[in-house]
Amino acid sequence: MKRILIFLVSAFLMAGSLQAQTSASSAGKKSVTVDFEITMKDLALAAKTQNDRAIPTNRALILDGDIGTITVHEDSDTSFVAEVELLNGIWVNEEQVELYRTYILCEGPQFRSFFSSKSPAKLKGGQTIIVLATYEGLGVDYDGKTPVSVVRAIDIRRIY
Repeated sequence: MKRILIFLVSAFLMAGSLQAQTSASSAGKKSVTVDFEITMKDLALAAKTQNDRAIPTNRALILDGDIGTITVHEDSDTSFVAEVELLNGIWVNEEQVELYRTYILCEGPQFRSFFSSKSPAKLKGGQTIIVLATYEGLGVDYDGKTPVSVVRAIDIRRIY
């Protein structure tokens, strides 16, 4: 009797676990393939050389860095577009830092809370974030001539 009870409980737990893994309704989010090899350094090199053929456009990237500037381009009832300058870098030697910059497009109402002054989740300059994004291509910085890589945010998380 004890074995049958343990078997039934195990079967129910396994069935529930399998259903949760195959469920299509994970809060309306779709799954994406992530390329963990591409870094901010790779994006900066692509912008510097103006050769981005090695950057995949069919996979998501995970990038982390500090927020530089934030620009909200559009904020209406039906649409939202903001641009975040993501900064990262490495020390080359004891006196020199190599800086990497990427612009993140945050498009859609799901990003509004990250930029609303009333939101506790509001992003600010200097905060460290991690971003799941897709590569959009090369753009031009505000000076009109410096190439910069551009990604489109899928999701953002503040680290601190």
